[in-house]
Amino acid sequence: MARNRGRARKEQPVATPPPNLRTLAVLGLLLACIAGPVGFVVSLVALIRSRRAGEKNTVALVGMIVGLATTAAFVAGVIYFQAVFAGQTGVCAELGPGDHDGAFGTFTCPEN
Repeated sequence: MARNRGRARKEQPVATPPPNLRTLAVLGLLLACIAGPVGFVVSLVALIRSRRAGEKNTVALVGMIVGLATTAAFVAGVIYFQAVFAGQTGVCAELGPGDHDGAFGTFTCPEN
C-alpha cells in the first residue's frame, strides 16, 4: 500500500450490467390479461428495450399477442352485445307497439 502513496489512481470504467427487462415484460403480460391495450403497450415497450439491449424477450412477445387477443375479444363482445340490444328494436318493428316477452324478460315497444 505504501507504493501507491502520492500517485493518482486510475479510475477503471465499471461495466454496467444489461438492464433486467423481465420485470417489465412480466408486468406487460399480466396487464395484457386484465387490460388488453395497456398490456400490449407495456409489452411493446419491454420488447423494444430488450431488442436495443441485444436480449431476446419471449415474455414480452407473448404479452403483445395476449394483449391483442384480449383487445379483440373485448371489441367483439361490445359489437355482439350492441347487436343483441339492437335486435330488440328490430323485434319491435315486427311485433308492433306494446309489452312483449323476450329472451331477456319483458320489454316495451314504443308507439311510432
